[in-house]
Amino acid sequence: PLVASSRNRLISARTPALRGKGRTIMMATPAVDTAAPDFDLLSDSGKNLSLKSLRGKWVIVYFYPKAFTAGCTCQAEAYQNDIADFRSKNCEVIGISTNPIEKIQEFKREYGLSFPMLSDRECTVVEAYGAAIKLPFVGTFANRFTFIVDPEGIVRASFGNPDPKMDSIVSFAKLMELQNPK
Repeated sequence: PLVASSRNRLISARTPALRGKGRTIMMATPAVDTAAPDFDLLSDSGKNLSLKSLRGKWVIVYFYPKAFTAGCTCQAEAYQNDIADFRSKNCEVIGISTNPIEKIQEFKREYGLSFPMLSDRECTVVEAYGAAIKLPFVGTFANRFTFIVDPEGIVRASFGNPDPKMDSIVSFAKLMELQNPK
């Protein structure tokens, strides 16, 4: 189920829906209205990209478990379909996984993705954002999480375990709400 921070509620790493079944969440997510953890990761372009370099723009940071899986492909394609809408609102979309950069580059080419995709092989960023999940005998990888970061680098919304088909739509609606408060 999708849980948004529309009432300044944030999914925490201790949320029962994310525990059990042999899964262990590594850390709590950054709270809404606090500084987003900065990152400097290798992107699909072969160059590093940092959150700090995107100051002045809204940023959707979404974490996904594994390239080429049904959910991750659906989520990436949905963001690609909506990328012009996000960019028209001064917003960049960034996808982050623990996949090797070569797999991310292949994924991006295969699906014609035009937004940056980053590799966090050391899991430092997924852990800093509370999006790391550890499975016995499999290792640590990114759980599905989405964050909306404002132009000053502050987390303004967070969605834990979003529906991959709806993540882009829900993120855009929340972005509009944040940019146009009543």
